[in-house]
Amino acid sequence: MSLQSHSLQSWSDLLDRWVNFEPKQVGSKYFQSEFSFPEDTIPRSHFPRQSIKDTGRATIMIRKPKGIDLDPKPLPIIKGVKDDPARAVLLARRPPGCILLGFGKCGTSALLEFLDLHPNIVTLDWETDYFCDRMYPKYDLQWYVKKMPPSLPHQITVEKSPCYIVEHDAHLRMRAMNSSLKLMVLVRDPIVRVLSEYGHYSATERYWGRIPTPLIDRITAKSKEEEFNEAQLLKIGNYFPHFEHLLNVFPRTQILVLDGDLLITDPLSQTRKVEDFLSLPHQITEEHIYFDKDKGFYCMISPETGERKCLGKSKGRQHDNLDDALKAKLSDFYRPYNKKLFELLGEKFDWL
Repeated sequence: MSLQSHSLQSWSDLLDRWVNFEPKQVGSKYFQSEFSFPEDTIPRSHFPRQSIKDTGRATIMIRKPKGIDLDPKPLPIIKGVKDDPARAVLLARRPPGCILLGFGKCGTSALLEFLDLHPNIVTLDWETDYFCDRMYPKYDLQWYVKKMPPSLPHQITVEKSPCYIVEHDAHLRMRAMNSSLKLMVLVRDPIVRVLSEYGHYSATERYWGRIPTPLIDRITAKSKEEEFNEAQLLKIGNYFPHFEHLLNVFPRTQILVLDGDLLITDPLSQTRKVEDFLSLPHQITEEHIYFDKDKGFYCMISPETGERKCLGKSKGRQHDNLDDALKAKLSDFYRPYNKKLFELLGEKFDWL
């Protein structure tokens, strides 16, 4: 075909597409490999926002499921099911029926490890961060579903990412995907959470051969040594604004709030709450959990193999001790925020 005839054909195709054009919602298709407008653009002023960073954008990218976006993605025959054709046919990657939103350093990884003991729960062992700003514009819903672990029709897929709770756009994006989605949020004493965050920071600094900044210097204002750096402390310990936004998007009945402190001392109390929340029988029992004296926390026993498994070295670190005066000052600082949180949720923890 000559260049001239090729150009004529191109113009003909373009004209045909224009004549047969059907008006659609702006951005009705959005894939990583092609440029288009977002699925929906919602004025940000309609929703309160507090995030790790505020980009100042006037709209929120929202992607609604279309066609086969959320359909199960079948798998090829894989090891362990090749001798069971019926099971192999049913095995597929499915969208999550429940998402664990965070908070970071409250025990999200440990909770998923415990939930993995249940035969009707399948968990993703890494964080896609899909609904957060760094990932959502790049990938479509089919990409997301294909990253989920293989599951059977009766099993519930659970994934997690701590950025889902603090990036408020993620709340809207999850609802756009599935308004019936069930959500879980882990919280813990914000003072303990500060210590856990600092422990992670210190370990990272030492790994790279650097001397960690003392905790007191990280949480006090540079200009006034006796005053807290409120922005830093609130960012990592004030749960209220994130729940406030979440409850504007999802009904309270679809949100389970779990106690990260109890997950450490009494994990079964929290896994049973999850089983009830997901309408599953209590199949995680004392037979599957044991206290490891050397590590100082609870570990798991596989129901299928009897294999014992504990979290990695980066989990369950010993926290730095706080002197009584600083602990009392932090308690006074967090008390009004905790009180607002308890009133909002309709339940109380032992932090006040």
